[in-house]
Amino acid sequence: MYTNEAEILKRYGAANVVLTADVTEWLRSDHAGETGAVWIYKGAAFAFWSKKIQEMALEHGETERQHLVVMNHILQPSQRSKLIFLWKIMGFGLGFTAAFFGYRIFCYTINVVETFVEKHYGEQIKLLEERRSNPDLLMVLKKCCEEEVEHKEDAFARIPEIKGNVFIQFWGFVVKFFSGIAVSIAKKI
Repeated sequence: MYTNEAEILKRYGAANVVLTADVTEWLRSDHAGETGAVWIYKGAAFAFWSKKIQEMALEHGETERQHLVVMNHILQPSQRSKLIFLWKIMGFGLGFTAAFFGYRIFCYTINVVETFVEKHYGEQIKLLEERRSNPDLLMVLKKCCEEEVEHKEDAFARIPEIKGNVFIQFWGFVVKFFSGIAVSIAKKI
């Protein structure tokens, strides 16, 4: 486990990332998303009734904490979303609510969120590759995305059969829909 900021920045190759104006909105939404992710796992950690949820929250939450350290380093405080308090509340609420409904819903929620995040990071990675610009930022985003995919796959592997469950399918739609709205807002505010 990496504990101090210097170790984390070195691990992600983030120490020398230079943020250019054309990607500030992306990073603002990434920072807001990583903040929300940290708080999803904080909310889930309150699931005292489920050791499996608590263990997963601690494991995944540590990775998200490291991502947030990286985003905090790259993005100056004045460039961050002005709604950080909201992303914390929303993240905590999502994590706690999903955990409240049980391990299966919690794992499904993480799978849906991480699928969304993979796509979100993937769009940024593709654009940086096409532009052939900012290789340091590209490396950071790829590393973060790889770890989000690991979380997605881990959560999926833990999900019992869900096909045909209308509630779960609806829940996934709601989580994905509001994740998209949150990204759009975080980019601007």
